Amino acid sequence: MSDATTHDDTAPRPDPVLLRIVDAVALALALVAGAALILLALNVLVDVIGRAAFNKPFTGTLEYTENWWMPTLTLLAFAYTERKQEHIKVTILLDTLPLRMRRAVEGVFGAIATVLLLALAWHGLSEALEAAEYGQTTASSPPVAIWPFKVAAPVGVLALALQMAATSYRYLAGHLPHAADDDEAHEGEAI
Repeated sequence: MSDATTHDDTAPRPDPVLLRIVDAVALALALVAGAALILLALNVLVDVIGRAAFNKPFTGTLEYTENWWMPTLTLLAFAYTERKQEHIKVTILLDTLPLRMRRAVEGVFGAIATVLLLALAWHGLSEALEAAEYGQTTASSPPVAIWPFKVAAPVGVLALALQMAATSYRYLAGHLPHAADDDEAHEGEAI
């Protein structure tokens, strides 16, 4: 006779609330990165139309693109990419390990990466605060304020650190990151 209090160990376990919050932050920042991509495209479109049709380009397009839109769209999307496990990984040595040991190795290295990313976020924050202190702008004419967008670096790297910690937890707790959770590993696909 089976005990009614036992449960199926193969059923997926829901993530703790804190991990779901980290995942939601990664998604929110990815949406902001998507908006930055749309704004970049609109900025360039207005510049091209102005240049071709009216012989009047949109002033500062290069400065906006390289100092506002590109850092925002790349840095804020890092955490979501980690959440989806779509960063490039070289797994030649990991592929030779048994699954349990591989999870442990990935979890430990994820924890180490988290610490390094937190240090990088702290440094980025000090750079952003310094830029805000003196109102950093481009050297172009007219100058374009870039100090507000310096915040994208520490925010994006901090979100990546939090997502890396969540991924590390999932490995160490025996949960696979969600990209590998969907099914068993496909042939040739890393776990």
